[in-house]
Amino acid sequence: MITVYERGILSRYIQSKSTQARHQAKLYCMLDWLLRWGYTSPSVLVALWGLDRSVVNRMLRRYVNEGVVVEVPVYSCRDKRVFILKPAGVRLLEDFHQQNFKYGVKPSSFPKKELNHDLMVQYLVARGVKSGEYQFFINESEQSKDGTGRKRRLDAIVYNGEELIGLEIECSSKTIPYRLDIIRRYKTAIVEENKVNKILMISHKRKYIKDAERIHNKLFDEPENNLERSFFEEHIKYVYSKQLTAELYESFWAY
Repeated sequence: MITVYERGILSRYIQSKSTQARHQAKLYCMLDWLLRWGYTSPSVLVALWGLDRSVVNRMLRRYVNEGVVVEVPVYSCRDKRVFILKPAGVRLLEDFHQQNFKYGVKPSSFPKKELNHDLMVQYLVARGVKSGEYQFFINESEQSKDGTGRKRRLDAIVYNGEELIGLEIECSSKTIPYRLDIIRRYKTAIVEENKVNKILMISHKRKYIKDAERIHNKLFDEPENNLERSFFEEHIKYVYSKQLTAELYESFWAY
């Protein structure tokens, strides 16, 4: 049995080394990924499966022809298309897990303004679970089930075998009041709700991380904000990896 927060991680489905078993593992891995995230793109599946893009595209065409997923054209991300489940795909999952599922994503229901942001979150999680760095994950919509509401959700929560980590993806600069609200929300998630032990801030552009760090430091220096610098320096990490930044930019923003 695959636990709820491990569904969509390829290694959990592989039962033998046979070609057929590995194909089935990729199919159910993708179907569960779609059930949890709602939709995905070829770039995410490249990271999730660790395969060449041409192979992923060929497999997606096969799954479309088999009637388990449908391709939806979009114009706000580099892939120009995303994939969602069809009823036949949902039924395959219900037979596989022996439980009923609700899936209401439609071709007209994508958050187009947040599409690249959401796909980058998926990519980072997919990259981590494929490498074995992350043992399970909780996405943003799944966090709503804990009763804290949308206000306190993180983009994703991952477990690396030692601690729970929040992933936060920056796609733009934020105003100072907005940053103040965000950083207070981070402290609530760490201290009061005990959701995560630390938060990683990541972006497809270095300037957005620099901007966040600059404003945070300014907020720490203002006594009236009552923000302890040492606490946030311990628990918030700004990711300046050139390789990761380039991957995100090339995968989702370089048209």
